[in-house]
Amino acid sequence: MRTVFLVLASLSSFVSYSQIEKILHQDFNIDRITTVNFALSRDYTIEKWAGTTILVETKVRLESASPSVLKLAIEQGRYEILSIEDDTKITLKSKIEKPSLFRIKNNDVIETVEVKIMVPDEFDIENKASITRAADTNSSTIKVD
Repeated sequence: MRTVFLVLASLSSFVSYSQIEKILHQDFNIDRITTVNFALSRDYTIEKWAGTTILVETKVRLESASPSVLKLAIEQGRYEILSIEDDTKITLKSKIEKPSLFRIKNNDVIETVEVKIMVPDEFDIENKASITRAADTNSSTIKVD
């Protein structure tokens, strides 16, 4: 019985500092936006989708950390993206420009962050730093200002 308790105790300490993963979502309304600039501190991928907003999916994985460490990082805005609008342009920018490395009790925390940005189909995504809405080529479209 004592052996079982020791095994469970060691497993619980392992679980409290194991791999933790969370997916965060942010969306940005871009109804009248023609250009989107990116100033993100992390690598990202851009994909087209059928939606009308920009959807950012940030997948965070921490190894050798507790859930409270991830919660604190999220609350401090470590993975947050801000939007700065200027007329028909918007810049999506990391709240924290140069995130520092995680260290807990002299141990490095391994942090893996994957950012996927989904933009409406009508955007040209050739240039990853600045995307533009394709010109309306349908001559039968009536625009109301």
